[in-house]
Amino acid sequence: MTRNVKRFLAVSLLSLTPSIAFAGQDDFGFSDFLTQRSEFVSVREGAIEIPALRGAPAESFGPALENLFVQNQTTSTLSLGLQTVTGTFNGVFNPYPCPPASLCGYQVAATSPGVPPTPPVVQQYYWTANPSNPAAGKTCVWRLEVSVDAANNCAATVFFGTYGGAVCTVDAARSFIDPATCQTQIVTNIQ
Repeated sequence: MTRNVKRFLAVSLLSLTPSIAFAGQDDFGFSDFLTQRSEFVSVREGAIEIPALRGAPAESFGPALENLFVQNQTTSTLSLGLQTVTGTFNGVFNPYPCPPASLCGYQVAATSPGVPPTPPVVQQYYWTANPSNPAAGKTCVWRLEVSVDAANNCAATVFFGTYGGAVCTVDAARSFIDPATCQTQIVTNIQ
């Protein structure tokens, strides 16, 4: 077995509630949901740069609202798990829990009005078909990182990890970051 496979087959997760950060992390900082198992478990990771919103009006920093959506393309109802929240959690959008064939999500106010974000702004969350044991069901773990360069332009990268045979993608056509205000919309898909 390679060292990477062994790393993914370690760490026991005893319980899971949405607002608890977990121990045991991989290269992108994701929690390891996998318990000691005798069967093979497939895990995939990746990263995607989020496109800047074109034609955005030049504004001072607003509250940097982050809308984080998921398109549920599974046949199961999905539950949200929050691991890292930077800013103020404003709540989930209806419907919740997320039924099949639905667009669901939540919102975070990452900064106060007029205040640029202090890098990095990180939201780490997952959508899972099995909230009591995410590694046993289709689960997508997402990590949004927003940064600000020396010219006060905002940029965003989304990192992801998959568990339980889920197919996790970012819908780049519906995802964006406003380079002036850091307002962000991320639309992901889980199959």
